[in-house]
Amino acid sequence: MNEAGRITVLLVDDEVGLTEIAKRFLERYGECLVNIANSAADALALLKNMQYDVVVSDYMMPDMNGITFLKTVRSGNPTIPFIVFTGKGREEVVIEALNNGADFYLQKGGDPAAQFTELQSMIRKGVEQRRAQCELYEKNHILDAILAASPFGIALVKDERVKWVNDAFARMLHYTKEDLIEKDLESLYEIHEVYKRVKDQITTDLENKMHSDLQIRFRQKSGPLIDCELSIVPLEDHHKESGVMITVTNITKRLAMSREIERLSAFPYLEANPVIELNQSGQISYFNEAAIDDLIRFGPETTLEVFIPPDLPDLIRAMEQGDTSHHDRTVQLGKVTYHEHITVSPRFRVIRISAINTTEQKKIQDAMKEMEDALRDQQT
Repeated sequence: MNEAGRITVLLVDDEVGLTEIAKRFLERYGECLVNIANSAADALALLKNMQYDVVVSDYMMPDMNGITFLKTVRSGNPTIPFIVFTGKGREEVVIEALNNGADFYLQKGGDPAAQFTELQSMIRKGVEQRRAQCELYEKNHILDAILAASPFGIALVKDERVKWVNDAFARMLHYTKEDLIEKDLESLYEIHEVYKRVKDQITTDLENKMHSDLQIRFRQKSGPLIDCELSIVPLEDHHKESGVMITVTNITKRLAMSREIERLSAFPYLEANPVIELNQSGQISYFNEAAIDDLIRFGPETTLEVFIPPDLPDLIRAMEQGDTSHHDRTVQLGKVTYHEHITVSPRFRVIRISAINTTEQKKIQDAMKEMEDALRDQQT
């Protein structure tokens, strides 16, 4: 459309009188703006210099017939609506025009008002269809970009075979995207029995609630299994035969850290070493009695903050970025040195510090060594 919102039409016909009448009729309500070309060659020249919303062309023209003109236009512009408007009424011409990409076919003759009204309707319909196709293409292009850039693994599965995956899914399983296309989904599972059980569960979930969420293990190309969270929805509501979209999150690291946190937290009050936990703001959210005891013994003038390492901002940033990790630091409480084992857990939003008194450990080791030396001297 032009700046005024009018549909730009290129009308191609060697009948000068007819084109003038058609132009006046189509422009009478201001919906269309019509340019006329009295030959296919003139029309092609106009198409090189201007974009049109629709082309209306005669079939019988002296230099190039309408089908050849249509093929030429389609070679450079495969989506522009094209209407064959001609007195040639043979069925084979209609079939040939439609087979070569014509959107509509209208035969000349009869009542002019009815004929041009029908032509205007076809023009409007052709432009609306093209606009809808362009919007759909743009939406699909945006959706493809979003899916491709997603940090989550995403796959389209149909007939139990992988039809499409994004980069994150391929990286997660150490495959290339090309290797995964048409791959049997069962080959990604640990064993057939697990695949069958999961498949039955997904089928039941989709039938009852149109989605399925579960935890499974996928096998990487190199062999190791990874723990995954799956979210499955049908591509079209109530039509599983169209395929399902699977979103995959690798939770192997998260589960390992969860088990570690649960193990370490099982008996917090029984730990002999100081234990301090910090929340996502870096504030102390928990400490055990051993931490207070050591504070009284070795640093009565200090506070629990002495156990917090100086690079705490870096640890908080790591937690905010979802980086589950372990760190080792050294801190000083009075004359006592502590080796700290630090666990950053984004899932639990906690930084856990377990401090070991290495000065006391060294004293014990030295004392034991002295005892061993004394026993050895007595035996000689």
